Amino acid sequence: MNTLELKPGQKIGVFYYNDRRGSKAAIEEVAKVSPTGYVTLKNGKRYTPKGKEVGDERLSPPRLCSVEEAQSIIQKAEDKQRQREAERQAYLASPQGKRDAAVNESVRSAIATLNSLGWYSDIDGEMDVLESELKQKIKAYLERHEPI
Repeated sequence: MNTLELKPGQKIGVFYYNDRRGSKAAIEEVAKVSPTGYVTLKNGKRYTPKGKEVGDERLSPPRLCSVEEAQSIIQKAEDKQRQREAERQAYLASPQGKRDAAVNESVRSAIATLNSLGWYSDIDGEMDVLESELKQKIKAYLERHEPI
């Protein structure tokens, strides 16, 4: 990418990563371009004439890219997020998901009630043990009995 061709106010893509961690990119606006090709974005970050972020010592620092490339990466990340949310909603709608939600909500409210009345976590960790035991007992009960 030739950074000398960029103009202030122009949109530019910033590529962060697109790998096993997921995908991340952003679209930023150019604030100024120096005569040597250094680019400063509106958010204050600077990039070298080769498009890499100034001062970032990682193996693969953020780099400048085209707006189209950034849009495709952003779209990919949004698609993955929608897929994860759909899977989460399907799990919560399943019997196992409802059971787990009931267990978590029951234990959370029991501990919150104890806390509101003055019983808090202690040094010995007995409150954590109580929470674990409550989870086990409620889970066992819910596995034996179906909702009405």
